[in-house]
Amino acid sequence: MAIDGPPCTGKSLLLRDAVDAARARGYTAVLVHPGELDDLRPGTNPLVAIDHAHEDAAAVLAALPDLRARGTTTLLALTGAHAGPDLRRVLPAYGEVLTLGPVGDDVVAQLLKDVLGAEPEPALHTLVSSAGGNPRLVVELITGLREENRLDVRDGVARLTGTGLPHRVATLVCGQADALSTGAAQLLRVAAVLGRSFLLQDVATMIGRPAGALLPAVDEVLASGLVVSAGVRLEFASELGLRAVVQAIPPSVLHALRHDADLLRADLRELPPATPAEQRGAAAVHDVRQLAAGGRLGAAIALARETLARRLHAGPAAELHTTLAGILLADGRPADAVAEMEHALSVTTAPEPLRRLAAAGRLLSLYFATGKRAGPHALSVLTARDREASDADVVMAACVHSCLEWNAGNLTEGMYWGRESTRWELDRPTAWWQSHASVAFAMKLSSLGEFAAAEKLVHGDGPDTDEAVTAGAPAARVIARARVLAQAGKLVQAQVAAHSGLSLAHDRGLRLLVPLASAVLAVVALHRGDVAGAAEHVRRYRGGLAGGEAVLHSGQYDWVELLVAEAQGGPQRAAELARERLADLDGARRMLIEEPGASAWLVRLALVVGDGRLAGVVVGAAEELAAGNPGCAAVSVGADHARALRDGDERLLLAAAGKHRHPWAQASAYEDLAVLAAESGQEQRAREHAEAAVRIFERMGASGDAARVRRRAGVATPEDEGGDEWGRLSSPERDIARLVGAGLTNRQVARQLFLSPHTVNYHLRGIFRKLGISSRVELARLAGEQEHAEL
Repeated sequence: MAIDGPPCTGKSLLLRDAVDAARARGYTAVLVHPGELDDLRPGTNPLVAIDHAHEDAAAVLAALPDLRARGTTTLLALTGAHAGPDLRRVLPAYGEVLTLGPVGDDVVAQLLKDVLGAEPEPALHTLVSSAGGNPRLVVELITGLREENRLDVRDGVARLTGTGLPHRVATLVCGQADALSTGAAQLLRVAAVLGRSFLLQDVATMIGRPAGALLPAVDEVLASGLVVSAGVRLEFASELGLRAVVQAIPPSVLHALRHDADLLRADLRELPPATPAEQRGAAAVHDVRQLAAGGRLGAAIALARETLARRLHAGPAAELHTTLAGILLADGRPADAVAEMEHALSVTTAPEPLRRLAAAGRLLSLYFATGKRAGPHALSVLTARDREASDADVVMAACVHSCLEWNAGNLTEGMYWGRESTRWELDRPTAWWQSHASVAFAMKLSSLGEFAAAEKLVHGDGPDTDEAVTAGAPAARVIARARVLAQAGKLVQAQVAAHSGLSLAHDRGLRLLVPLASAVLAVVALHRGDVAGAAEHVRRYRGGLAGGEAVLHSGQYDWVELLVAEAQGGPQRAAELARERLADLDGARRMLIEEPGASAWLVRLALVVGDGRLAGVVVGAAEELAAGNPGCAAVSVGADHARALRDGDERLLLAAAGKHRHPWAQASAYEDLAVLAAESGQEQRAREHAEAAVRIFERMGASGDAARVRRRAGVATPEDEGGDEWGRLSSPERDIARLVGAGLTNRQVARQLFLSPHTVNYHLRGIFRKLGISSRVELARLAGEQEHAEL
């Protein structure tokens, strides 16, 4: 028999009672978790009770045939919604499936009469009914009221005394809430203030994050059984559960949350009234832009669509369609943005500059939504006669064509059109998404090791201002700069930029930009040895990828996940994932282009797990890319590094180490040389190569990578060997020194490194003492010298 029901409905209690009853009758009965099934040693007339069977459906499916063959009586308790289709489909063939669901009011009333021996008064009946028919909650509520002497039974009537929920109920519900992650618990408590039934977008607005970013937390609270889906809304499974959650919120916090909820409801009531057609369009464009500028993209989209549903003059309608499209793109909805841009283009009387802007937006949105399908459209614009290079759609066509050629492995063509797209001045009006031309070209330059030119493109403000998504272009540029800094080996500065861009994107609801910033932070965390932190960043950006239709295209997502898989699950798990990723030729090509050290890393992984075929596939892909781009040093040296590693060619590997422009790839080459030298018995050369790798990693701020090489090669720390002054600084001190040297105040440094200003000041005094200096100016000079020091 299987007992199927939502969480906390008493399934486990029922199972334990069954086991106790079986034992009382002389049966050998055991109560196990699915993970313990392999260890079972059944006795005579055994009964096996499997609790939480949904947590390892595969183990249960594997065990059921054997248990039946041995004549074992089997009981299962599970939440079928979480068990997967295979287990749900098989269970009826093994016996009866008893489904526990909410019981009706008549059952609750009868239960009260049976337990209390009296008729419940209306107040008590209402309280018990608020359990939503959950048998476990009903029992806990009645038991708690009795324990706390909150029931007065006289003259055949049971009356409720006192207020508040019994401690047992609060403990049960809060226990479920406390088991949630921080994000899910936050969502649950904010939602509780909005009432039993609520919209996810209202919770997202109060938390200050886009709804898509909350999807992992939503899945978690739904799995807990505390909240259920009800059409387009979510709602608490019971009024009693809602009360318990609210009751557990500290009064000061509850007051603040209710204040925010009141403001939200007031905002929703204050939509501007309809105005005459001549004024309504201009007023709506202004109001939509104001909402979007404040980060309230959902409200801006709703207002724009409500206004467009009415009759507007052609000019304001085209402007509103274009503005709405830019907001939708920021929200990660490019297909919707394409439709709005096409509406704007259909207004033939709209000003020509606005029509060109709409055509440009349609091209970029089409690229994000469909990829290669945007190619013919971009080429048709670029080959049209009598077009000005500064026309918005011409600039964007060059950008899109550049990206498609780059992704196809035609790097020279991609670089040519990318450079052209950033040379031309932009006509007015402009939009935030036009920053993609400089952002995309900067990341191409960075992939080729041209870091100074890349950083110059995305440093500071640009001409692509936007009255609606005001933070869009600045956030896109600072996140792209973080990516450039990470590839240039400036990990501390990359971390600062990525945090800044991520905060700006979260604050203004720019869902399109969040995943790339999270990927940069994951890379930094991995290089610093923080595997758990990197995995959390991956989890978050994967939530963003799932929640939106588009992101800034990047091979970084697959690359980071491979690194995390190797760090968490070992080489075999990473190799499995690598084979899966390399099956996608376009994605694999993009990863090898964007990360010059990726091909060598994949070969190194293949050699560790003994997969010669995988190593051959990677070397072949890298060499094919290099052969197709003979003037591209970055992909050429990446292919040489991969082949040298596979063939054990020390001479070719040494040449690759000298040619790499990317510090991490170069340090990895020296680390590979150290391994080769050690395997051939050249201990001194192995030590020299390992020390070279450590110096690069240390200069990057990659303390985790440096520590790995030290452990592997037995290289002493600077403190052990009394090296130069900079080498005497600890890893946290070097981080602080680099940030102070970059001009940040103690308070700014503290905020970026999650320290207190007092701690920063304490470390700074130690830094001054170790370096023999007395001013921040001297520290800036030394930090600059260290950054540009030769090996």
